[in-house]
Parts: sequence; C-alpha cells; structure tokens
Amino acid sequence: MCSDHRPAFFDRHADLLDHAVRANRTRSAWTGFAPITPPTPGQAAAFVAAYDGAPLELSGPTAGRITADELSPYTGKALNVTYSAPSAAEALDAAAAAAGALRAATAEQRVGACLEALTRIHSRGTEFAAVTSHTTGQSLGMACSGSGTNALDRGLEGLAMAWAALRRAPESVTWQATFGTTPVTLRKRYRTRPLGAALVVACASFPAWNAYPAMLVNLATGNPVLVKPHPRSVLATALAVGVLRDVLGEAGLPVDAVQLVVDTVAEPIAGQLATDPAVRIVDFTGSPAFGSWLERHCPQAVVYTETAGVNTVVLDSVGDLAATMRTLAGGLALFSGQMCTTPQNIYIPDAGVRTDAGTVSRDEVVDALRAALDELAAAPRRAAAVCGALQSEHTLDSLRVLAAEAERRGTLVRPPVAYAHPDHPGARVATPALIRVDPRRGDPLPPGEQFGPVAFLIDCADTAAAVAHATDSVRAHGAISSYLYCTDDALVDEIADAYADAGASLSVNLVSSMPMQYAAAYSDYHVTGLNPAGNATLTDESFVAGRFRLVQDRRQVAG
Repeated sequence: MCSDHRPAFFDRHADLLDHAVRANRTRSAWTGFAPITPPTPGQAAAFVAAYDGAPLELSGPTAGRITADELSPYTGKALNVTYSAPSAAEALDAAAAAAGALRAATAEQRVGACLEALTRIHSRGTEFAAVTSHTTGQSLGMACSGSGTNALDRGLEGLAMAWAALRRAPESVTWQATFGTTPVTLRKRYRTRPLGAALVVACASFPAWNAYPAMLVNLATGNPVLVKPHPRSVLATALAVGVLRDVLGEAGLPVDAVQLVVDTVAEPIAGQLATDPAVRIVDFTGSPAFGSWLERHCPQAVVYTETAGVNTVVLDSVGDLAATMRTLAGGLALFSGQMCTTPQNIYIPDAGVRTDAGTVSRDEVVDALRAALDELAAAPRRAAAVCGALQSEHTLDSLRVLAAEAERRGTLVRPPVAYAHPDHPGARVATPALIRVDPRRGDPLPPGEQFGPVAFLIDCADTAAAVAHATDSVRAHGAISSYLYCTDDALVDEIADAYADAGASLSVNLVSSMPMQYAAAYSDYHVTGLNPAGNATLTDESFVAGRFRLVQDRRQVAG
C-alpha cells in the first residue's frame, strides 16, 4: 500500500529516532534539532501578513467556515484567517474513513511520516515562531525555543517512546510445550491495534509544547487525530496540522488521519467531541475546571490532562541572595507568568533567609525581589525578550482587579506595571505584581492558580510551616513545578520527600542562566499525574501504552 515510502521517510530519519530512543533511556542532555533563528519584528509581521484573508482547508469535507477571532497581542490587529470548520459528526465521519488505512499501515510507515513532519516544521521554524508570537504573545526568542526546538524535542521524545512500546512484543513466535506426553507447537502472531479516534485540545498560550507529543503519539499508534486549538489562538497549530496532512498524503496515508477542528468561544465543540462514543482518546491542556469535567464525563475514552496548579517556592537559605532574586524575578516574568511552570506562592520565614553573608530579614528579601523586577522592567529590550505579551485581555483585566484589591488592603508590594516594548508600543504587556499575605491573620490567597504575572509573598513561621502549607496546597490545588532554596543537603532530602509524598516534583537551588521553569525533553518528566494539576506525564510509558492494545492469533502446527 505505502511500503514504497518507507525508505523515503522512516529510513531517512532512522538515526534521529535511534538517538531519541537512547536519550529517553539514559535521560541525558540531548536535542534532535538545531537552534532556530528568530525573525526580526519586520519579518515576523510579514510572515503573519501572508495569511491575512487566507482560507485554510485542514479537515474532511465540510461547508462550515470560521474566521477565527485571532488578534495579535503585540499589534492588536486581527489575523483574519478563515478555517474549514467541520461539525463534530463531519469530523468523526472523516476520521472513521481514514482509520482503516492508518491502522493497516506499518509502525514504520506511521512513525516515518511523523519524523518527516517534525523535520519539516523545524525547517520552517522561523515562520512558525512568527505566527506563534503573534497568536500567543510569546517573545520571538521563546517562540523559537520553547515553542520551537523544545516543543519539537518533546514531540520526538513521545514518538520515540511510542516506537519503543510498539516494538516491545515480537511480531511472531513459535511456542512449544508438552501436555502429558504430547508435544504441542503453536505459531503465535502479535499485532497492535489502536483504540480509535483521538481528540487533542490545545491551549491558547503554549499550544505546541503539549500538543505535539499527543498528536504524534496518537498517529504513531494508529489513532486518527482531531486537533482542536483554542478559538483565539489557531494559526500556529493549523500550520503544524497542515504539515502533517501534506506528509501523510505523500506517504500514501489518508490525510484526514489528522484534521483541524475549529470552533468559537460562543459555540465550543470540545465537550461535544470528547463525549462522543466514537472518541476513544482525549488529550487536554488548559483550565483545571474543564480538565476535571473531561475526567468525569468521558467514560468511553482514555483521558490525558495537563491543567494547572499552584507552584510554590520555599526560601530557607541561599548562597547569594542577589543572584537568587534575579533568578526568581526572571522566573516570575518569563512569558509574563503564562506558563504552567511559573512560580506563584513564595514562602518567606519570620526569621528571614540565611545567606553566605548572614541572615537577611524578610523585608530585605522582599525589597531585593522587587528591585530585581524593577531592574528588568526598566530595560525594554530585555523585558521584551523575557516577558513577551499577554495572550488575552482577560488576563490583564483580572490582574488589575487583583492588584486593586491588594492595594485597598495594603498588601500590594509591587503593581503590575507595563514595560515599554521597543517594537510594538501598543503591545498588551505587564511586569509581575507582588502581593504580600499572611495566612495567620486571615489574608486571602487565590483558591488555585492565578494565571498571569503575579506572585504572592507568604509570611510563615519557619521552613517547616512553609513546607507543610505548600504541600497541603499541592494536595488541594495541584502543582506542576515546585521550587526550594536551601543550602542544607539533609534538610533538602527531607523536604524533597515531603513534596514527593504530595505527588509533586521539586527543583532545588536553581541559580544560573537556565530559566528555572525549563523542562528538558528526554530527561524531565513533566507533570506527575499524582496531584490535581493533571493525570498525564510527558512522556512516560503510561502516556503511550493506553493508546493501543495487542491482539494475537495462534494456530497449531506440526511439531
């Protein structure tokens, strides 16, 4: 059927796949993709303008069309792109029509197509970065890294994990045993079979990083995929779907094995699709409310969620306070706090923080963090590279309300001041707000993640009280990344155990040029699945194994 295309795609990228399989096994530092050169602001604008008025047909047959409500967070201009918009029934019918040929293809054919798609997306990395920046608010640099090479590596990581899982059982064996005095010989054959149609729901601010692994692992294991982007952040995901459809067609596989399903805020389609009996797999990245709803209401499907939690920082002791506060300020400001790994609740003991130069009071710690943020905000080009822009006006509105309420209570340490973007004066921007609270006197904390650039400085009795409060928060609200600064190795081990018992990963004493939120493909497991922030892990065996099953046939033959 499509075996002629195996050498062109699978064999072309066999070395890349082998390296990824090895990296998954060793958990060492490795990347499959060269850095992507960021476009200039003018080049980025030209890339986006090229799609103005474009009709993109990325689904099965339909008369439905939607001009997406996509506005650049930098310019405020509409992207004005129209997408084919199948109904749930139309999308599922097209997926069903594609399912047989996708299932019948060999694992090499499916995986080879996915590998080719990754390399083609990488070759267009500068264009993808431009589109990503103008739909999500990421800086051009972050769009090249976090949504570029790092997202591609996450996709390859999942693909390599799927390939290893698909090869775990032999294709056939000759089985012999003796029953009484009679030898019996069976010829057994093992074949993988997919579950069925998969729905991948991407988020608005970071659509590629989680969607690439889900899309590719589903395809590799033979499940046709419906990709549902956020209605206000579509184009970057659409381009990736377009590449996949092109490659599938060239590989002799059905292009409708991957479809883009576009909806609107007013008339969402994700819930309807997710609960349809034909959908057997759901991958979701987004709000905890909808993620929990999916986990409860999709009994026919295997549901993988990554939502959000309250990421905590416990400050016990540090070597260099200024360096630590610069690192923490960068973590709070990176992509304007719109990352699922952004720290939010920062615990500072009553006695202050021990440093190599002596103990520093809580007020001095707060002043140092505020000064580090002020220094960042005062450097427009650096702030633009670090902070980017806010994807949604709603995030900015919520932040202003939160800051106004804190100011009224007298707990606002730093307002969410804008920085002067050097290329886009009208960009929707804000640098992090700081709010100081003391739960012992009844100061309120948000009941979960507060999305966007804001951190809460929490007064606490001591480190033990901080860890107890933080791990209780993990159990109640979830956490994706937790952070600790402590120079006592024995105490670090105790605290790491406490976080592990709460189902949370922990990063300790991160002070370097590496962003504290950075998660390395092939090495860092993203989300534990052991707390309310999500039930799936990128990309362990459980992320792959539930998407296919093994069937066997056996026949008796002469011994």
